Amino acid sequence: MELLVSVDIKQTGDDLYEPYLSGLDFLPDGRLVAVENMNWKCIIMDDRLQILGTPYKFNAYPYDVVCLSQCEVAVTTNSKKVCLLYVSSDNVISLTRQINTSTYVFSICCMTPTTMVVSTYDDPRPVRMINQTGVESDFDRVLFNKKTYKHEDSKASARMSLQRKRWY
Repeated sequence: MELLVSVDIKQTGDDLYEPYLSGLDFLPDGRLVAVENMNWKCIIMDDRLQILGTPYKFNAYPYDVVCLSQCEVAVTTNSKKVCLLYVSSDNVISLTRQINTSTYVFSICCMTPTTMVVSTYDDPRPVRMINQTGVESDFDRVLFNKKTYKHEDSKASARMSLQRKRWY
């Protein structure tokens, strides 16, 4: 494996802390979407890892991000919410809606075009499904350990196999 590009994301004037990227995914056009946990931001980057447009500022700590479509992403936060964001072709990020969840969620991935899988903490159900209208459900045929994990005790991440070109 060969490193093609890297970047040191610098603290900006409105940042209280050193940046910490906690989630990444790619839009179908190759732009990188990243959530910056410590300063509550979502940023868009190009293939040289240069920040495009103005970062979106959350009202809570963002944890993870997944691309849902050509221009929509979902971001988990520490406030029992999944934020659905629209990303325009000229890199303007706007909130389209918030999904309230019954539990704290961390990692997120797409299971189908309308259903996401989220990992949980402080809940005996370590993984849940949630659709874009906010309906939550459990995995019926999967037996999970009956342990309730605290924040930072257990994390999961999953990405479906994609037929898209990727850059790192």
